[in-house]
Amino acid sequence: MTRRSLAAALFVRYLGTGVWMPLQVLFFVRIVELDTSRVVTGLTAASLVGLLAGPAAGRLADRFGPREVGVAGLLVQAGAAALLLTVDDFTGFLAVIVLVALGKGAFPAITGALIAHVGGDDKVMYRARLYSLQNLAMVSGSLLGGIVLQLDSRTGYTVAVLADVCSYLLAAALVARLGHLPPVRRDPEATGGRRAALTDRPFVAVSLLAGVLVVFESFLAVLMPVWISEHTDAPRWTVSLTFALSSVMVVLLQTRVARGVETPRDGALALRRSGPAVAVAVLIVYAASHVPGMAAMSLLLAGTAVLTLGEMVFAAGEYAVSFGLAPDHAQGEYQGVFGLGTGLGTAVAPPLLNALCLMAGPAGWLALCGLVIAAGTAVPPVVRRAEKQYERTPGPAVP
Repeated sequence: MTRRSLAAALFVRYLGTGVWMPLQVLFFVRIVELDTSRVVTGLTAASLVGLLAGPAAGRLADRFGPREVGVAGLLVQAGAAALLLTVDDFTGFLAVIVLVALGKGAFPAITGALIAHVGGDDKVMYRARLYSLQNLAMVSGSLLGGIVLQLDSRTGYTVAVLADVCSYLLAAALVARLGHLPPVRRDPEATGGRRAALTDRPFVAVSLLAGVLVVFESFLAVLMPVWISEHTDAPRWTVSLTFALSSVMVVLLQTRVARGVETPRDGALALRRSGPAVAVAVLIVYAASHVPGMAAMSLLLAGTAVLTLGEMVFAAGEYAVSFGLAPDHAQGEYQGVFGLGTGLGTAVAPPLLNALCLMAGPAGWLALCGLVIAAGTAVPPVVRRAEKQYERTPGPAVP
């Protein structure tokens, strides 16, 4: 029941995210009538500020219990989301979106702490199943958001905001059903003397390397639509096909791909493999600009499939490393720091992809491939160093 309640809570929450995410820029531009460039800049800046909330929220979850902090966080986020309806100028916009971003920045840390508590010894596979549910919820929500886009009215956007608020409230009610999850007592002998996640250099290094590899998210969501519509002869509706293919693959295959990836060293190997997969996908997508219509569409779909495979391998490795290298008493704090690393990568990825793939030409695409392969290759030695530093029981050597 505990696992089901958490899964239901996260499904509802991501359903709300799926509804609202495609609408937020248009809401501020079309309904509030703010300048598009200022809205985009404000949202980007707020997202970076929001990342700072992760480690702090994780530490609170470790200290007071993830259920209590999770419920409180969801209620605060519901209030912040409701304030979106009060925005009528740029100053109010900045104030509200920073509050919303702080809540979003705290969410991965609190979620990670909850999963670490209820997932038990099977937490990596449990997280993989949740990732499949997350994708299903996001896709379902985006379909509902599409109805609002078609209506394009203040009433429609208001309903979408209220739906997002309700998703927070329902998720809070479901998390409250988990019962108290007591903090794990700190054992200095089992933690290798570690005090704070941000001072744990090997862990921070792994999170930053993962932040490089997570470029695949922006590659699919940001670069691909532009590349397909402006640089290939494929039909423009191929954009929708790529999103649908990626989502279906994750929903159906994520758990299978994650099977057997359990220890930090398993995770390190998975992250190393994800780099070449993303690189191959990048080259296939680039090749689509050099062939006619249907051949281009075929290459784009093939590239999307390989990219999604890299995403699923990355996700499995990410969970095994982030959970496995974190001490039991500080899972929330460590998940917050890991989210900080991947969040920075997500923030930097759009301008990086624009510079490499849309401005630098073929050399930029090759540089992107080299970057993700190098990041993946660097993960295993850093994980070996981490395990040696933490004085963990050694497992099979990482090649």
